[in-house]
Order: sequence, then structure tokens, then C-alpha cells
Amino acid sequence: MQTSKLNLTLARVVFASTAIVCFIGVLLELWYAYHHQSSLPPNAGFTRTFGPGIGSLLNQFSFFTTQSNLILGITTLTLALNLDRTSSSFHIWRLIGVIDITITGIVFNFVLQTVPKNDIIADTASRLEHDIAPIIAVIGWIIFGPAKTVTLRRILLAAILPIAYAAFTLIRGAIMEWYPYNIMDVPRLGYSGVAINIVGIFVLFLLIAGFLALVDRLLSSKFARISFSK
Repeated sequence: MQTSKLNLTLARVVFASTAIVCFIGVLLELWYAYHHQSSLPPNAGFTRTFGPGIGSLLNQFSFFTTQSNLILGITTLTLALNLDRTSSSFHIWRLIGVIDITITGIVFNFVLQTVPKNDIIADTASRLEHDIAPIIAVIGWIIFGPAKTVTLRRILLAAILPIAYAAFTLIRGAIMEWYPYNIMDVPRLGYSGVAINIVGIFVLFLLIAGFLALVDRLLSSKFARISFSK
């Protein structure tokens, strides 16, 4: 089905808006981290903190939230600039961005124990990164795609990044005696407890990937979902 110019324009607007939300959220997060001492997760089994200063700012890149927002922001900005993306590697990164930001939203709002910072900058960053970005990312995926780009091979390749993130976080945590989330707090939970949480997150990854694959198959063929080149 021929995609109308209006739909293409709407797609660009949605993708550009998603990128803006992600980048503003990350920038606010980094600004806050640079100017404040980092806080410990509730009931943390470790005591190390960062900042204020460049060390605290750089440490923010070890958070899954930061990484998922950056990946989503870059891929949606790329789509806003050029909808006709044919590279398989791009569609893998697109898949990573959508799945990881969805994990970020679900885990933050329903799993993690967090302490409100009661700061307008930090609270705005959190709302953009954990609430708004996941919602508009999924809506953008469902309505605009790109369609017919989800394959089993791409899902398996996309899964490499969260697995690598978990391994990196545990190794770095053992060296620096610091962990980004209470579900990965080895001193408190032990490696067995953290492993259970990691497996649970990976199952969530597969469930989200399965949902996106179902959307890609059903909506693309039955409801005239916008289709670009693969």
C-alpha cells in the first residue's frame, strides 16, 4: 500500500519528538549528576557514591536507563532524518532501542525501589526517561514501524546487548564496589539472587520482543501500518 505524504510527515514528527524527549532527559540527568552527590539504592549493600563532578556525570553512562534512552534517541533521530533505512544493522539497533526502553519503563515503575530526589531537574529527567520515552517509543513502533523488520535473527542479535550489559555491570561492580540498581546489588543479594533477577529481565526482553514481532506481522499486513524499505 502506498504510504501518503501526510503519514510520512507524521512519522518524521513522532520520531523527531521521541529523539528530543530522550536527549533532553539524558542531558538533564547528566546536569543533575554533575552538580550533586549520587544516592544509594534503598537498602544498598554497598556504600560507595560518586560526585559531584565529572566522575558522577560519567558514571551515569553505566545505567541501563541512560543507554536505552541514547540508543532510542539516536535511532529515532536517524529515522526522522531519513525514513528509508535498508541496513539490517540499523533495524537491529532500532529493535534494541524499543525493547530496552520498554524494559526501562516497566522495571523502573513496577520493580525497582527508588527514592524520590524532590528536585525539579532530576524529577523531570526521570519522567522523560522512564515514563514518556517508553510510551511514545512503543506507540511510534506500533503506528509507524518501520514495518516488516523483526526477524528471529535480529531479536537474537539484539539480545546480545542486555546480556553484555549485565556481565559488564557485575564485573565493574566487583571492581568498583558499586552497582546501579538494587536488583543487581551483589553485596546484599549475592550472585545467586542477582542471577535470578537477570534471568527475569531476560524473560521480559523475550516477551517484549515477541510482542513486537506479533505487531510487526499482524498490523503490517492487516491494518495498513506504514511500511518503509527493509
